[in-house]
Amino acid sequence: MSQPEAGTSCPEVEFATDLGDVLHCRAIGFAVIDMPIGLVDGPEPRNVEPALRRFLPGKASSVFNTPCRAAVSGGDYAVASALNRAALGVGLSRQTFGILAKIAEIDGLVARLGQARLREGHPEASFAVMNGGPVLAPKRRAEGAKLRQDLLETAGFDVAPLIHQAKGLQGKLDDLLDAIALLWTARRHRSGLTICFPDAPIRDRTNLEMSVIA
Repeated sequence: MSQPEAGTSCPEVEFATDLGDVLHCRAIGFAVIDMPIGLVDGPEPRNVEPALRRFLPGKASSVFNTPCRAAVSGGDYAVASALNRAALGVGLSRQTFGILAKIAEIDGLVARLGQARLREGHPEASFAVMNGGPVLAPKRRAEGAKLRQDLLETAGFDVAPLIHQAKGLQGKLDDLLDAIALLWTARRHRSGLTICFPDAPIRDRTNLEMSVIA
């Protein structure tokens, strides 16, 4: 989900495998992504996820643990999980292992571009800010999708044409709504309106701030 810097054109839906290419080719100056930015070495985990879970009572299951830096480049599942267990005391889920390559890609991209261009977001946190509290209905069910679409419409998005675009690209409705929510957060951040989780972020050893904005 992207929109020109000036914000005068309608958002556009597209699918891409390389975020760096998208930022360059679409001339996107700032983006909020649903991927971790900033990785710990251990023994303590990031303080981002506990802050999000406190903000999202009833939706804590939507907040996933972030792997340690060593696990991200750890090779196969057994090795990566063992590295994470050694650093943080817990192994990796298969779901987390499946996105390690993307986490590594984002880590390298942010190292090059800086956090003035890329920040970490969480769709459920964005929807909770819009709603004044967590949206408890599951996003993959009709009721939950309708609630989230209504929130986005109230926030000023014409969602129906975007749904049409996404269907033409074989996109999933819940993924689209999440992407629009993060675009909403990016707009808020440009206006200095976002809130940060946690309140007092810390930095990893590469000096990346570990925080989610919404």
